[in-house]
Amino acid sequence: MKKKIFGLIFICLFLLTGSSVALNIESIRFNDNTPPNPPTIVGPINGKIRQSYIYNITVTDPDEDNKLLKLEVDFGDGIVQEDCGCDTPWENGEIIQMEHSWKKQGTFNITGRDEHNEWSQWSEPITVTMPKNKISLNALINKFLVSFSNSVKFLNLLIANI
Repeated sequence: MKKKIFGLIFICLFLLTGSSVALNIESIRFNDNTPPNPPTIVGPINGKIRQSYIYNITVTDPDEDNKLLKLEVDFGDGIVQEDCGCDTPWENGEIIQMEHSWKKQGTFNITGRDEHNEWSQWSEPITVTMPKNKISLNALINKFLVSFSNSVKFLNLLIANI
């Protein structure tokens, strides 16, 4: 009796497992989409803080899906933009321009999504250097010496006229 119950359980598990494997194989056949390639980014890597810069972003899909739907851009400065500003989907390989200004230097990455809702891997990061607005020590010392030199000349003139 125990052998019959064990055999029945084994057959049920085999049928259930086999049918779920068959369903997974079928779903793989119907979902034959490859995600887009990682986006490429072209634009300035040096600049001034709070000045806007334009970056050209290209996303291509190896399946040559006609439409790409969305970009997600992590600018590396706490701002993640989840749309390219496009009102409609764009063509495979079309260049999308995005504008951004930084408050500090950082690294940013981009990912894209195709019409089958597949996301690409993140792009290669781009490091953007935005120097701080600092007066260099040499410039500060130079200003002091020029100012001091002018003060000495003024004092000499003042003493000479007394």
